[in-house]
Amino acid sequence: MRVLARGGYTPVSAVRLHEFMLGDGDLPRRPVVITFDGCLFDNWVNAMPVLDEFGFKAVFFCITGFLHDTPRRPQHENQTLPDRDQAFEQALCNKDFSGFMSRQEVYETVHGLGHEVYSGSVTHPMIFSSASQNGIFPDKQHWCFHSICGKLHKGDKVYDIGSALAYNGYVIKDGSPVLRGMDERAKLCRFELEESKKELEYLLARPCGFFSWPCGQYDKLSLSILEETGYKGAFTFDRGSNARNTDVRYIKRIKVKGRRPLIWLRKKLGIYSNSITASLFGRKFKLKI
Repeated sequence: MRVLARGGYTPVSAVRLHEFMLGDGDLPRRPVVITFDGCLFDNWVNAMPVLDEFGFKAVFFCITGFLHDTPRRPQHENQTLPDRDQAFEQALCNKDFSGFMSRQEVYETVHGLGHEVYSGSVTHPMIFSSASQNGIFPDKQHWCFHSICGKLHKGDKVYDIGSALAYNGYVIKDGSPVLRGMDERAKLCRFELEESKKELEYLLARPCGFFSWPCGQYDKLSLSILEETGYKGAFTFDRGSNARNTDVRYIKRIKVKGRRPLIWLRKKLGIYSNSITASLFGRKFKLKI
């Protein structure tokens, strides 16, 4: 956040960026939309106080199936918190959602702290995107393996993974990968987009206009269902320019993961703040099936 502040960047809302991309209104000289995916408890404890310190507002994408009714928890520093992978594994394997924000915390994020919260799906569904084996459990691990396979055992084969909204993908039956049908994926897409939207609109008493593509991945089918279910736009991990008259169904972002050096962030901000270099260096998700 200090890099953004010192660089003269001004946080803007998802709504304002969306309007600009459709050709309405203007943005400040160095606009930025700050986003957090998942509504992790770590966001509540660590991100919120820092945002408040700099007077920044952000956009959070909530996985509604991980919401719980725990009362608002304190934002103590130096708490022992699960990392992202641990939080997902606890939620998917043990139905322990404590690594994510509660309903009361999400409500407070919007109505008390002035941030935006939109949909990140119901369950962040994942699937094997390929039938080509790429490892053996537990030598190869990922938090989503148990949600795809059920209970995994030592020596089980695992495969490349992707969003279950973007790939028809493969499920495991009798120990072998079996291709899932497109109709089944379409049904899942509608459920994930519709139900998460309804849940947040009921909880927050305001429209839920935006979606974050799980893993940043999408295709023609999922894009069409996004439109059918009434979303204004969606965010991906494609890199490039969010200029006027660009497609709001995949709003581009810079994915900041792990402990990146500050010089890396400054460089990326410089590249993607300019529409010409953003287009030159842009990277788009391409479906590999």
